[in-house]
Amino acid sequence: WFSSPISNGTSEGFNSRIQAIKSAARGFRIFEHYRIRLLFYCGKLSLKP
Repeated sequence: WFSSPISNGTSEGFNSRIQAIKSAARGFRIFEHYRIRLLFYCGKLSLKP
């Protein structure tokens, strides 16, 4: 059944986040803003300097 102990849970988690941001980002007209939002949330960046 399992040939290796590797899980795809991490990639599924990122995909889930991206889909949630994509559904909330219907109004984005500029792709760069969408890209920055993805990098911000998937990279776990904070607003604090």
